[in-house]
Amino acid sequence: MNRKGTKEKVTLGSGKLYMAEFTGSFAENFADILKDLMTDENHAGWIKGGASIEYKPNMTVEKDDLGHIVKEILTDEEATFKSGLFTWNGETLAKLSATAKITTERANGKVYRRLQIGGAANDDGKQYAILFVHEDPVEGNCYLLIVGRNSAGFTITFAADSATVIDAEFACKPHNERGTLIEFVEEIDEEFQPTYTEEELNALTVAQIEVIAKAKGYTLTGSDKAAKIASFIAAQEAAGTNSGGTE
Repeated sequence: MNRKGTKEKVTLGSGKLYMAEFTGSFAENFADILKDLMTDENHAGWIKGGASIEYKPNMTVEKDDLGHIVKEILTDEEATFKSGLFTWNGETLAKLSATAKITTERANGKVYRRLQIGGAANDDGKQYAILFVHEDPVEGNCYLLIVGRNSAGFTITFAADSATVIDAEFACKPHNERGTLIEFVEEIDEEFQPTYTEEELNALTVAQIEVIAKAKGYTLTGSDKAAKIASFIAAQEAAGTNSGGTE
């Protein structure tokens, strides 16, 4: 069976879409982000036609007159997320319009949800956190996280022979200090064991021990294998584990 997150992973199928107003920052841990966004209230609707993310860097190329020296400079970036919503209502449309206003009226035993759209002066300036979830219990879920607002408007077509699908297009905005436009997150299997015993390390080469240490953030000392193993065990214990293989 394939390990989760390997390059042999085949991503097949669509997913679920969640939307919530972006308040200026995300939780530090991704698990907490999922807890905040993956709720019934934030479920934007079921998708038809899949979803896509496009990233486009804009480069400026400078070179000397003879073309010997060429330098490429990244001057701008664009990212766009697209998805078709198969199920939707007025609240969904409100999240797709910057000038939306929703009110509820009751009359004659009926309740009306009234959505008004239009008027540039009514731009609410809201940005939305958009989370797309592709579920795969075998090879691992993957997630797309962006912040943006619908930049393509929408078309509602009431046809006799087909359902109305609302196509949304979000221009991605930077959502942290490093200017991140897109977060692609995968569930993976750990490549290395949580802990190693001295015997297990002895069975490895020095190069293998150094690779594992680097992945775990351990700094090895010593010039021979025994010394490197000793420093590995010490770093492992300092990280809150012990050499018996349990946390």
